Amino acid sequence: MISEAMAGASALKTAFDMAKALKDISDAAIRNGAVIELQEKILSAQEAQFALVKRVDDLEKQVASFEAKGSQMQRYQLKDYGAGSFAYELKESEARGEPIHRACAACYQQGHISILQFSHNTEGQDWYECKRCNNMHHFGTRVPRTYSRTKTDYF
Repeated sequence: MISEAMAGASALKTAFDMAKALKDISDAAIRNGAVIELQEKILSAQEAQFALVKRVDDLEKQVASFEAKGSQMQRYQLKDYGAGSFAYELKESEARGEPIHRACAACYQQGHISILQFSHNTEGQDWYECKRCNNMHHFGTRVPRTYSRTKTDYF
């Protein structure tokens, strides 16, 4: 971006110097050649200016995108669901009509909100799947089942 600005400034300075020199040229052919060269320098400066304007516009859009994403991410808070289970949960104050839901902690750390989808329940734990990273997450304390079998269980 700095090189584009320098090129534009250099082209404008050259164009200014050429314009000053034009007033002293009496030969029409030489003057016409200088006018053409001056027009080329002006065009070059305009192209550099256009490139700078486009770059600034792109950067402004990028900043706006980062700000919007940051605002979206701030709507969630990390929550401990016990038994080593963590997820980001939509803050009640930020719901704006959305149901309270959980987001994958791994995806959140990478800057993405991926809503966890219920998969199944086993031994007292609810299992959720992240459709973005395909990880399974368990919530709740596991309650192992014990089975005692007798001979009468088989008949």
